[in-house]
Amino acid sequence: MTRLPQRLGSLYTMIHCKVGQKGIQKISYNLHFVNDFKVNIYTTMKNLLFVLIMALLAFSAIAQDTDPNEVKTKASWTDTDQQIEVNQTVADKAIQKRFASILKVSDRIQQPEVEVTEGVLVLSGWANDETDRQWVEAAANRTQGVIAVVNNIEVRLGEQWDLDPALSEASSLYDQFIRALPKITIAIMVLLITWALAKLATVLGSKVLSHQVKNPFVLRMGARLFAIPVIVVGIYLVLQLTGLTNLAMTVVGGTGLLGLIIGIAFKDIAENFLASILISARRPFKIGDYIIVSGHEGVVQSVTTRGTVLMTLEGNHIHIPNAIIYKNTIVNVTANPNTRKKFSLGIGYMDSITKAQQIALEVLQKHEAILNEPEPQVLVDNLGDATVNLVVYFWVNGQKNSASKVKSAMLRLIKKAFDDAEISMPDAAREVIFPEGININKNEAVVTESAGMVVEPEDNLVEEDLSNEVDEIRKQSDENQLGDHDDNLIKDD
Repeated sequence: MTRLPQRLGSLYTMIHCKVGQKGIQKISYNLHFVNDFKVNIYTTMKNLLFVLIMALLAFSAIAQDTDPNEVKTKASWTDTDQQIEVNQTVADKAIQKRFASILKVSDRIQQPEVEVTEGVLVLSGWANDETDRQWVEAAANRTQGVIAVVNNIEVRLGEQWDLDPALSEASSLYDQFIRALPKITIAIMVLLITWALAKLATVLGSKVLSHQVKNPFVLRMGARLFAIPVIVVGIYLVLQLTGLTNLAMTVVGGTGLLGLIIGIAFKDIAENFLASILISARRPFKIGDYIIVSGHEGVVQSVTTRGTVLMTLEGNHIHIPNAIIYKNTIVNVTANPNTRKKFSLGIGYMDSITKAQQIALEVLQKHEAILNEPEPQVLVDNLGDATVNLVVYFWVNGQKNSASKVKSAMLRLIKKAFDDAEISMPDAAREVIFPEGININKNEAVVTESAGMVVEPEDNLVEEDLSNEVDEIRKQSDENQLGDHDDNLIKDD
C-alpha cells in the first residue's frame, strides 16, 4: 500500500501530459463553430470521461498494490527421523544434486534453490499453493542423509486480475460446442420435422372432426390434441440424440406426475376451462338469450374460457364462472319464443261465474298480443272467504312483446270489463269484534251521496308500446362488450 500514492501520482502526471493545456486549447480552437450549449456538453462529457479513467486506474492500482511476490508463509525448520551419524554416508553435493533434479521434474516450485550443509537441507523459491510447499518439505524429510529441513519456500498470491481461468473455461466450452455441433444440427432437424408433422396432424385432425363437430372452438381443441403425441415423441428423440437420455426418460415418465401437479394447482382454472368446452359443445344457450342461472338472470353477452358474461335488465354486467353455469340449473327464457303468463282475480258470490269467465275470455281473445294457439283459459281456482277466485292463463310471443306489459294490460282491461258488466270484485271479508259492545245513537242519519265510479278508458298510453325490453338490453350488450368478440366461444357462425 505504500506504493499507491506514487502510482496515482505517476498516472495523473501521464494523463496531464497526454491531455495538457495546449491539447485542450487546440480542441477548443477546432470546435470554434459549435455554439455554447454544445461546448458545455462537450466539456461535461470530457470531465466525466477523465473522472472515469482516474477511477478505473485507481481501482487497478489498488487491486495491483498487493505485490505478487509477497510472502504469505514464514520459513520453517523441520527435523527428520534419521539419526545423526558421525561419519557422513551420503555427500551433501549428492543430496543437493538429487533433490534439485526432483524439484525440476515435479515443476511445483518456481525458481528453486537447494543448498545442503552437513545434512541440513535449505530450500528456497516460491510456490502458488501451500500444498506444493508442504509436498516439497515432506519429500525432503524422506531423502536419505537429510537430518533437518529449512523450508524457505514462499507461497505467493496470484494476480487478482488474472483472466486465464475464464479464458480457459471459455475455450473448454467452445471445444465442447464444436464437438456437440453435429448432434445439435441433427436435433434441430428433428425439431423442424416434428413441427411439420404436428401441423400436418392438426390439419388431418381438423378434417376428421369437421364432419362431427360444428363448434369452431371445440374443433380447434380437438385438432390440436392430434399433435400432442407427435410433439412428445419429437422431444424424446431430440433428448436422446443430444445425449440427455436420463432427462428424456424423466420427461416421458414425469408427464403424468406433472399433469397431476398442474391439475391440483390449477383446479379451478382447469374446471372452468373444461366447462367452457362442454358449454361450447352442447350450447344450452346462444348469444342474446335471456337466461336464469344460479339466482342471476340477464342476456348472454359472451362465453370465454373462464366464464359467461350476462347483462341484467338494469344494465349491469355479471361474470359467472363456467363451472357454476354448467353445474347449476339453467332456465333459458328465450329458447322458446312463446311464454305463458297467469294472474288471479276474484268475483262476488252473487255474480255469475260463467258470465265472468266469458267476459274475461273475450277480452283476452280480442287483444292482438295474446296468442290464439295455445288458446287462453279462464278457470275457477278456489272459493275464498268473500270471493270466487279465477285464474287467467294466456300465451304471448316473448321475443316480440313484453310478457309483463301484456299482463298489466290484461289486468286493466278485464277489470274494466267487469265494471261495465256490473260484476263485483269484493275484497276479503273482515270480522270485527267489540268486546264491550257499541253504543248506538238514534240521531237522524246523515245521508251523503257516494262518489261515482271512475270510468276506465279503453286505451292507455302506457300500454301502447308492448315491445320486449330485452331487445333494448341486447342492443346495449352489443354496444358495451367487455372483451374481444373473437374470444367468444359460442359466437354465431
